[in-house]
Amino acid sequence: MIRAQDELDDLITAEMDQPVMDEARFLAQKLVQEMGEQAQAVLFYGSCLRTGDGTGLMDFYILTKGPQGYGDGLISRAAHTWVPPFVRYFKSEYEGRQVHAKVAIMTLSRFAALARPDALDISIWARFAQPAALIYARDEAARSAVHDALRDAVMTAMNWAVCFGPDCGTPGAFWRALFRATYAAELRIEDASRADLIVELAAVRYDRLFLPAMMAAGFLPASMGENTYHIPMEDDRRKAMKRQWRARRMASKSVNLLRIIKGAVTFEGRADYVAWKIERRTGITLTLTPWQRAHPLLSAPQILIQMWKKGAFQKRH
Repeated sequence: MIRAQDELDDLITAEMDQPVMDEARFLAQKLVQEMGEQAQAVLFYGSCLRTGDGTGLMDFYILTKGPQGYGDGLISRAAHTWVPPFVRYFKSEYEGRQVHAKVAIMTLSRFAALARPDALDISIWARFAQPAALIYARDEAARSAVHDALRDAVMTAMNWAVCFGPDCGTPGAFWRALFRATYAAELRIEDASRADLIVELAAVRYDRLFLPAMMAAGFLPASMGENTYHIPMEDDRRKAMKRQWRARRMASKSVNLLRIIKGAVTFEGRADYVAWKIERRTGITLTLTPWQRAHPLLSAPQILIQMWKKGAFQKRH
């Protein structure tokens, strides 16, 4: 197990240090300059990391010392502390053209907590079990904390991959089963093909991580030949985990909705913006009353009930 964790640590370190395009490093530097001493680390992830496309909307997580970077004012900081992250759009000019980013800001301590198996909100460990590059770390302590959180995210993912995976299958089959479950547990309109695509785009990476991550998480995969493994899990444990997953699915969908509402409260026509985001994520069209349009936060429970009646919280296959 110790050897497996050492191997997993080496793989995570190599991925953190992977080369990224100059546009991403430029934007990260700008963001760190703007944040000052609050910025502890900057992670770069998502489709632009996978493709190397410096013209697209790049995705960053800025991990901070405290909540002071969560927008202006006490109310804003409180909202983003309760329902992190604070998300903003950022752009700057690079070599005569505009480069763009979606930036999520969260404290490093909260990020680490949400990477662990006991987190009800699955969004952090599900996202960061996928590839991520560490573009900036303030010091060795921050770098080490990010490394440990990424390792926790992968190990948490492996626990659920065994729960949802096949009785016997390839590493890719376990990863695909995991990502199908996580996509179904969030407010997303994408179907299972999106989970398949995620694995296909980095198939070598997911194969390489599989054994050391499984063993570091406490499992003993039995080789069945031809890159195929059986990973035993007692029926009682699997049933208990699936009961726990129902709570995570409900919590994650609810938190996703709150994030959409929180991000919309400063927009003109914000309630319609919320409805649009929900329809885009789930395919469900909401009918809003004038009162709901005027009070999107107060009407959140009513919106949740309407979504539940229309099947937003049912598991998709």
